[in-house]
Amino acid sequence: MIAAPGSAHAGRTFYGWLYGTEVMPERGAELMTWVAEENGKNHEANASQTSWWIGPLIGITDQLELALPVEMSWGASDIPGSAHTSFDKFGVELRYRFVTQDPVDAPPLVPLLRVAVKRLVLARDTIRPEVDFVTSYQTGAVHALVDLGMIAEINGDSHQFEFHPGAGVSIAAVGDLRLGAEVFAEIALDGLSSQSGESWAIAGPNLAWSHGRTWISATYGIGIYHISDAPKVQWGIAF
Repeated sequence: MIAAPGSAHAGRTFYGWLYGTEVMPERGAELMTWVAEENGKNHEANASQTSWWIGPLIGITDQLELALPVEMSWGASDIPGSAHTSFDKFGVELRYRFVTQDPVDAPPLVPLLRVAVKRLVLARDTIRPEVDFVTSYQTGAVHALVDLGMIAEINGDSHQFEFHPGAGVSIAAVGDLRLGAEVFAEIALDGLSSQSGESWAIAGPNLAWSHGRTWISATYGIGIYHISDAPKVQWGIAF
């Protein structure tokens, strides 16, 4: 667990596609980033996308964290002229951990609520609210987590909703190296996904490693529904 800025810790999240349940300590700060690929979505169009997220994380209290993300994206498909790169969105996130993360008093079961509001740069009349309820459980070397997320894109003429469920397990292997597996899906609730045109799901191995103030986690998501593969890597460094 994170006890103070600069202390060694096991990693902000052990997973690629899933949010963790740790937050920065009060007055702590961290630069975090991730890169994700979604390849071979919507098999008729063979669409692919690469996304880059970067932003500071700031500890408001020992249980409340503020994030200020900026996101870029590249996308293409078999449709001629579809390739594009864009400054995709920016926004604000709050992540609230419901229990203490003091190493002595922290319980094994940890719930966290994440709420975000983002602006789509290329659709300036659209807002994107996001919410995740994340629960983790630690017993010995085994860490298990469930992440239930919801995303909407809303403007005056239309709205779209996606459900983002995921779950994973991570096990301490050697030193600060952890190995595990996870599943994740994006499920369009209104018949159309704003990103891919259809729902998709993956499952695959993950790993996590920390070194002092720096951590990294990654997963290779193997497509099990309407996608070929979806690798993702995250890392951060605390100040």
